[in-house]
Amino acid sequence: MDLTGLQSEDEPPPLNGVGDTLFSRARNLERVLGFGNIFLKFEGGNPTGTQKDRISQYHVKKAIQQGYDTITVGTCGNYGVSLAYFAKLAGLKAKILIPEQYYVAPKRKEELQSMNADIITIDGKYEDAVEESRRLCRMEHVYDANPGNGNEGWRGYMSIAYEIYRQLGRIPTAVCAPVGNGTTLVGIYHGFKNLLDQNIIDHMPYLVGASTPGGNPIIKSFKTGASKTQDLQPAEIKESSINEPLIAYHSYDGDDALQAIYETNGWADYASDSCMMKFHTMLRDLEGLNVLPASASPIEALVKFKEHRVLNSDYVIVLTGRKFR
Repeated sequence: MDLTGLQSEDEPPPLNGVGDTLFSRARNLERVLGFGNIFLKFEGGNPTGTQKDRISQYHVKKAIQQGYDTITVGTCGNYGVSLAYFAKLAGLKAKILIPEQYYVAPKRKEELQSMNADIITIDGKYEDAVEESRRLCRMEHVYDANPGNGNEGWRGYMSIAYEIYRQLGRIPTAVCAPVGNGTTLVGIYHGFKNLLDQNIIDHMPYLVGASTPGGNPIIKSFKTGASKTQDLQPAEIKESSINEPLIAYHSYDGDDALQAIYETNGWADYASDSCMMKFHTMLRDLEGLNVLPASASPIEALVKFKEHRVLNSDYVIVLTGRKFR
């Protein structure tokens, strides 16, 4: 099933091994969870090991098309490594802004340095790094690869939906993904919406989001029935080494992600650190996939979703590799 014709002029095609990631049925996980047709979309096969490569290659190509020679992002790790990797391949300079507390990890520092990026450490949180990166864009001729603020980086994730439909051969009942800023979920939504608008499919799958308790505005807003994402207070954030990739007091694509869940009659829920570690171990031992523990959070949300809806088949879980964020 060839869906390449769906790509618009402003949606650069995959390059350098991005996309067409592993899609497999999780029969052992099905037996343990007690329901069938669970499929795993493993993003660890991308060049730097995460789905971030999809959005990075999108932004790098857009930066070149628009005449930029420098690109920037605020990050806690994985996105920065990914963006710097593709910038280096394309001959662009990359300015990676990262909170000091995350940059000090030796592996993270080595990865960023190996990409020849200009690394700027920030005394603050992730959101502070994003805002400082945006300030840099206003002051200099630098391409903004940060989420939100009208920046449609989610377009880089539309291909996940296309691949799921092609690899499964039909519309899945539900697609589950971890959420931090919500950008991945928004991209998946728009990918399926594009298929629907072009009459390739006749209905949308349920979209299911998962994140950490006390650390994500999208999940909290869904559970309280809010129509817009409500920011958390930074003081209420409870960060750990397990939930760090999901932590946010402001989700930059939160409103769009929340609406994607509502419009598909989907679900969103929390997964504790112990749940994430349990499912991380289960995926490793039962399915042979070494995923980021936070990436296993959708399994808990899927279990809770199934308890509220009587659904029989085709659950797709989007997973990322065991890499730094």
